[in-house]
Amino acid sequence: MKVRNFLIFLSVLFFCFISGCLNEDLRTEEQHPVITNVDVMATPADEEFQLRVTAYIQNPANSDTGSLSVRVKTKDPYTNLITAEYSESVGYLKATSQTYKAFNFNVPNSGDQLVQVELFEDTNLVDDHTTQIELVQGTDDVVANVILTDLMIETIQATNYGEDIIFEASPGLYNQGDEVNKVTVVVTATVDEYTRYTGSVIVSNLEANQRKRGTVRMTVPADESYSFEVDVIVDGEVTSSAATSMSIKLHDLKLETPVTYPLLGSEAPVEEEMPEEEVEDTAAEESPGFGIPVLVISMLFAAGTIRKKNRKV
Repeated sequence: MKVRNFLIFLSVLFFCFISGCLNEDLRTEEQHPVITNVDVMATPADEEFQLRVTAYIQNPANSDTGSLSVRVKTKDPYTNLITAEYSESVGYLKATSQTYKAFNFNVPNSGDQLVQVELFEDTNLVDDHTTQIELVQGTDDVVANVILTDLMIETIQATNYGEDIIFEASPGLYNQGDEVNKVTVVVTATVDEYTRYTGSVIVSNLEANQRKRGTVRMTVPADESYSFEVDVIVDGEVTSSAATSMSIKLHDLKLETPVTYPLLGSEAPVEEEMPEEEVEDTAAEESPGFGIPVLVISMLFAAGTIRKKNRKV
């Protein structure tokens, strides 16, 4: 009798676990792409405002995402009416990687606005982010003067049975302008035009003439060679970009040994061409000076000719 009751109890318990009655809190939530941060910059444009919205997206899962797209809505916070709407495709995002998407659109209304960013995967809403801004005509258009100096890379450890490697990329920043409250630094490790891994970090309170580093931790396949691109974003606008001049194989770097690489700006200054007249004058000035010896020889030859004529006379 006791055995039969025990078997009945086990059957009921097993049925409860299968149906989800007892393990509701033990279920692991399915991982999906998320919006980690949103930057919004507003610029007056005639009677409207142009918004530049930058959405930072992360895929925490160990598998690639479906087709991603972003939809941005601006709403009146008091009436909840939509004042503008914009959508754009993001594409696919590889496992455990990050990316960002920036786009511009116009908002006809001024004053307070809610900016809602929605992330869709295969037309399904998976995450959203809302922030409030104030649109005011005649705002000061101040652009921070933050430049990139170098890139320090440190490998932390191998993982996934040596298939992947965890590393930290720390771009150097130098603020040549006024104090900046928030700077977003985006690091992209590129294998080829189809394979890119992106991470970002926010550097706060960058004072004038101050140097800082922003550290981004990433996990990538260990056996590939990577070139690195770094973007500095202030108020949704890329103010500085640079890249390494060589490909780097992270597997060959010693663990926990930082290595610093130079960065080359993506926009090199263009040298002004000199006018043709100035080029010719400069060439004449810099050419070897044979004028004086030729002049002396000519004078001696002329003097000799004159002497011969005088003797004949």
